[in-house]
Amino acid sequence: MPFFICLKKLMRYLVIFLYLNLACSLHLFAGGNEPTARAIVVHHIQQYYPEQLTNPQKKNRNTLAQFGYNLSYFTVPIFPITSFVNPHHFGVHSYSQPGRGEKNGCLYTCRGGFIDFSHMRAAVDWTVYLAFKILSGTEKIELSPEAGTLKLSFHNLDELSDEDIVSMAQKIAFERLEWHEIASWHYHKPYHFRCDQQSTFTPEDTYSNFLGTVIGKNIALRILQHLEKKPFAEIATEEIEKKISSLEPVQRKKESKEAYDIVDRNKQLKLAEDVRNNDVWWDSKILFRDQRYVFKRYINIGPVVDPWLVPEAEQLGCDVNPVAEIFPVPANTEAGISMYDYYSFVIDPDTAMFYGKKNKQIHTSFSMFNTSEMAQVVKIISSEMETILMPGFDTRNNCDPTQYYQDLKFVGPHYTFFQQRH
Repeated sequence: MPFFICLKKLMRYLVIFLYLNLACSLHLFAGGNEPTARAIVVHHIQQYYPEQLTNPQKKNRNTLAQFGYNLSYFTVPIFPITSFVNPHHFGVHSYSQPGRGEKNGCLYTCRGGFIDFSHMRAAVDWTVYLAFKILSGTEKIELSPEAGTLKLSFHNLDELSDEDIVSMAQKIAFERLEWHEIASWHYHKPYHFRCDQQSTFTPEDTYSNFLGTVIGKNIALRILQHLEKKPFAEIATEEIEKKISSLEPVQRKKESKEAYDIVDRNKQLKLAEDVRNNDVWWDSKILFRDQRYVFKRYINIGPVVDPWLVPEAEQLGCDVNPVAEIFPVPANTEAGISMYDYYSFVIDPDTAMFYGKKNKQIHTSFSMFNTSEMAQVVKIISSEMETILMPGFDTRNNCDPTQYYQDLKFVGPHYTFFQQRH
């Protein structure tokens, strides 16, 4: 038999096999009935977006996007930390890790304040991953550990709509990322190779995290509701550009830098008193290795998340009184039932995170908790922050605590909270 006839028959059999395989898959999903809407979207995810069912944070996006710019560990500014995003070019989003075409850093927006693209992109990926994973019928997920173990469990998901599940994924993603903020307050030697207290709950972190979950929800619903087949990177890039555009970003990198100057105590003290802004959040004169360089922190985790907009933003090209984009944190299903009735997110912290050198306790410890109790854990962190950063650290009240600071080189984790209180 000629070769091309054999090949033609083989291709015909292959097409029949694939068709039957698809039909059987949908038949099984529906328990022997016509394929359900849920079964169709699950099959679509598995066929076109299998990567989004894998670890959403294989590699951290470390882009030197700390709050402020020209930061340095040394009195002489060697290796200054500076990273801004071009407001006209955000690059191509890469799932779970930074890709070559991805642009990260900080961008100031008139309606959303400072946006840390690393935080925002991580939140996008976490939200899509959790939405697709939950929709796929997963009853338990053990997330990659960070400062302890993180376990998710679900029940009665068949009572929820796809949109409810995506909103729940958004909420869980936000809780996961806020746990990172809590954990980073405990990141210092000997538990961690470097101190991360400088970047814990800084003014842009929580809003950037939640913004990413909003974009992630938009991506997930777009794929589910329209059965999109475009590559994930293309859809994510489009949705990021659309949402950031709605927040009215400044037009040049230079203006993101100038936004930092407006709330920089050091820069404002150099101006005449009648033109000086007193609502300052950080001090570029304090070395980066001292966590007090950002003396204002944003620790609100709900029920709504609103941005900190810099005063006098008209200097940056913004409207005189820009309207902030405020987001509600999902709490209930469309039927008004608490989402915690459908999931449990339990975090069991590593006890080593509460101790410093020579095994000396330097943090108030807390035990295993459900994320429904996360606000209580944040209160513990807030109390410790207040000890170092002074009362009013979480309020924009024109209060300048740095006049009471001493030895502006380094506080460090050896600054024992228990010594201060007792």
